[in-house]
Amino acid sequence: MTNRRKRVFGDKISFKSLSCAPVNELGVVYLFGVLHDTFDLKIESIQAGFPDCVARRKIKNNRWEEIRIEFEFDSKSFKAHGHDPNGADMIVCWNHNWKSCPEHIEVIELSSVLGDAEEIDNHIKTRKKLTDWQKFAQEKRLEGLDFKEIANLWKKKKKLKS
Repeated sequence: MTNRRKRVFGDKISFKSLSCAPVNELGVVYLFGVLHDTFDLKIESIQAGFPDCVARRKIKNNRWEEIRIEFEFDSKSFKAHGHDPNGADMIVCWNHNWKSCPEHIEVIELSSVLGDAEEIDNHIKTRKKLTDWQKFAQEKRLEGLDFKEIANLWKKKKKLKS
């Protein structure tokens, strides 16, 4: 007998090869794979076990740090799945809804950065050099800021320009 369950789709987003927003963790993994350069991360491995991904991020010339990443559709699923907060450095999710997320865990909420990511992607397609965002993010990472702090500073900088 054939499964008659219909597929569920997210809102239309038309971003690169993804036409609809993610509705589960697999969509988050795919979108992160498309966008990892935007966040200045180099993927070393992706696996089914915790943590889902090991990546590296440049912290200074000839020095890289390991970043252990867990993918979740909703960030609060990290806790619901029983993951050890000391086993991850970052959560990449579609919705950041874990209010008591430990401070040491960086959170990239893809739904909130997609507009900026589209703009960044267009710059990357037209020019093969670093975008203003990438230069800014690299500079701030080398200063020791996390992604949330960098994103907030970038938004403030953009508001000042307009």
